[in-house]
Amino acid sequence: MKRKECRKCQSKRIVKAGFKKLAEGKVQRFKCQECGYYFTGVERYHYLPPDKVALIHRMYEEKGEMRKIARVLGITLKAVQYHLKKKDERDDSVLS
Repeated sequence: MKRKECRKCQSKRIVKAGFKKLAEGKVQRFKCQECGYYFTGVERYHYLPPDKVALIHRMYEEKGEMRKIARVLGITLKAVQYHLKKKDERDDSVLS
């Protein structure tokens, strides 16, 4: 098993915790013994590193199309939409 660490607290104290069913099949699920956070080795959903999220916002502000951004960065269109919507919601709450 490749050494993994918790994405939430960066602890190396993790244990196997069953499987998660995905479209491609089953993937191993892990649990952090420090904070109790569950995760898989396949983080393909909406989690992106902060630098990639910032790049999405920059590309979109420069009149980039969402589909084009997804294709160039190698991520799903839903992930791009999710992060743009999340930013809009944060901006709206700051203005209120």
